[in-house]
Amino acid sequence: MTGRPLLAIVPARGGSKGVPNKNLRALGDRPLLAHTLEAVAAAGVADRLVVSSDHEPVLRWAELHGYEALPRPAELATDEATISDVAAHIADELRWTGDVGVFQPTSPFRSADSVRRALNAFHAADVDSLSSAVRERHLFWQDRDDDLTTAAPLFESRVNRQYGQHRVLRETGSIQLVTAAALRAGRQMVTERHLLFATAAHESLDIDTPDDLVAARRRVARGTVVFRLRANASVGSGHAYHCLQLADELADQRLRFLLVDCDPFVHDLIDEHGYSHRTESDLVADLAALAGPGANVVVNDVLNTSERDVLQQRTAGFRVVNIEDLGPGARLADWVVNALYPVDDASGANVSSGHAYATLRTEFHHLPAKQIRARPTRVLITFGGTDPGRLGPRCARLLHGRSDAAIRVVVGHSAPDGDFPEGIEVIHHVRSMAAEMMEADLILTSAGRTVYEAAATGTPVAVLAQGARDATHAHLDFTSGVVFLGIGPLVDDAHIVDVVTRLLGDHGLRSELSQRLRDSIDDRGAARIGHRIRGLLRGLD
Repeated sequence: MTGRPLLAIVPARGGSKGVPNKNLRALGDRPLLAHTLEAVAAAGVADRLVVSSDHEPVLRWAELHGYEALPRPAELATDEATISDVAAHIADELRWTGDVGVFQPTSPFRSADSVRRALNAFHAADVDSLSSAVRERHLFWQDRDDDLTTAAPLFESRVNRQYGQHRVLRETGSIQLVTAAALRAGRQMVTERHLLFATAAHESLDIDTPDDLVAARRRVARGTVVFRLRANASVGSGHAYHCLQLADELADQRLRFLLVDCDPFVHDLIDEHGYSHRTESDLVADLAALAGPGANVVVNDVLNTSERDVLQQRTAGFRVVNIEDLGPGARLADWVVNALYPVDDASGANVSSGHAYATLRTEFHHLPAKQIRARPTRVLITFGGTDPGRLGPRCARLLHGRSDAAIRVVVGHSAPDGDFPEGIEVIHHVRSMAAEMMEADLILTSAGRTVYEAAATGTPVAVLAQGARDATHAHLDFTSGVVFLGIGPLVDDAHIVDVVTRLLGDHGLRSELSQRLRDSIDDRGAARIGHRIRGLLRGLD
């Protein structure tokens, strides 16, 4: 370094249109403005660090937290005034003769190390100014004359953007440096002798819109949610999909998965969704490895928990949420979510039950009205990802040729291969289960969360439970529009055929069932659970 003193300016006017009062909006546990001030101060390179603002709350906050605050003239706080205008004014006012740096508070993720390295690069190069930039991987085109038929590519070859590194860099507002002499002479932060300083992509986020602020908040989430789940050929795949739905709702937190007795397909499924996971070997040690620096919640979706499990989790500093838990550990949890089982009068105050907590994948949100055809054309058979009772092949064989309606079977990724009659359409990979259900006139399925998905579509549904536990689910009643046939292995073939035949032949009954189903469910279940979990992370429950 040359030893030239550095004046560091953090401009924070109050008139942002994209995000009102942006600089004092919370990002993590402190205002957006604080992240930039702390990074510049931590770099240890600024001889003078000032906040420039026309906004009294910003100036008062800066002073209260020990920073020098410079009131900005009104003419330099308009939409037309540039950062160069502000920097030149301050350099003149302070009679600064060294270097001038501008560090935009809308770039909260620039690091102290990047500030130091940028200043070193600036002093080492024969330039008068520097600005940070990030190399873009997108395919950019240049519109030269407002005629998009003549736009020119700014890339050399077309490749997938995650692999491309094109000769286009985007200037960011995180670091701007200029000599005071050049700034005074040209009144611009960018001079003819200019250097771009490339920063890491994760430091380049610039907050201009509410969506940008949401993205930034997700990065600095204060809480960690560990989804502890069990899914395999015996218990099915529903627990995995349920946790993934909740993870999508809680995307603004740090998310981890702890897998208990899970088959390989679950590991693959979690990988496909981009989440980190580990296999449980020692609960206490595993939770210690997954815990974050702030508040921690563990979500148990493992069927019944033991008292030992929950006590170990609470001792490890986790708040505990249990899903559909009838075990002894439920009474020790902070909250038990129960969308499937009947309300027990003996349930404690920590239990929330009912359809309001049923979670739906986003493809089942805001579906069009269901049209109930007088002459059914399709029966959909789907018994989940594993179908341990082999109910799918059984129902397909029973219903084959019994009506004019086509039989379509969706076979789960871990369900055993079935012996399906010729002429029955069997599908292993479904683009949209919501579309499949909407196109069907009747659905045969098991007693899990698929019933709620069928309800969201309004398609009449007949249910065969895989086992005795599933048969106790509270949503298997006519009030909700569900026709429950019984526990699969105990229901005789003739009863299945008779009920399906009657349903297909009774347009009025199917219409009534459809309306009951649609009235029994909404798409806010995951949001309700997510809201309560955030409350636990904030210590509000």
